[in-house]
Amino acid sequence: MTLQEKFDQLENLLLNHRETIGIHNGVPFIMLIYSPEEELQCQKYIKNLHEKLESKNNKVLKIPLNTLIFERLKDLGNLEEIFEYDKEVPAEVRKELFKQCQSFFKEYILDQIKKEDPNIVLVTNVSGLYPYYRVSNLLTALEKNVYVPFVIFYPGEIKDDIMYFMGDLESNEYYRAQRI
Repeated sequence: MTLQEKFDQLENLLLNHRETIGIHNGVPFIMLIYSPEEELQCQKYIKNLHEKLESKNNKVLKIPLNTLIFERLKDLGNLEEIFEYDKEVPAEVRKELFKQCQSFFKEYILDQIKKEDPNIVLVTNVSGLYPYYRVSNLLTALEKNVYVPFVIFYPGEIKDDIMYFMGDLESNEYYRAQRI
């Protein structure tokens, strides 16, 4: 399926069949999976989808994840320290970033949903999580707290029934999300 066809399917689902989202898997999560090489094209499609959804009187919350954790670390005054520490022991830095993401992303996303009260959430730029955090961890943390369609644009590949985040890191695949 082409990227355009995937976005057409997603748009149809969100505009015409929203009541079916989550019926079979119990969560309103959708993962649109695309090749990491299609990132720039995907961003254009996301912008177009966002505009179409809002033109049909949907309140859409778009959350780009790529810079959130670094903004958080900067606010905490730890960003430069993390970059220096990463040169010495990258495995330890990834563990620390994972811990930071685990609590911060859940809290941040739920706060944004509460504040904005959207009827659709689009989570973009998840490639910025690579290699220290996985989408499956985020979805697991949110699964009992999100009740509106929650779309993750996932740069990855499926090879031999195994999903690879960014085409490289084997995923802790989240099985409950509907895949496109």
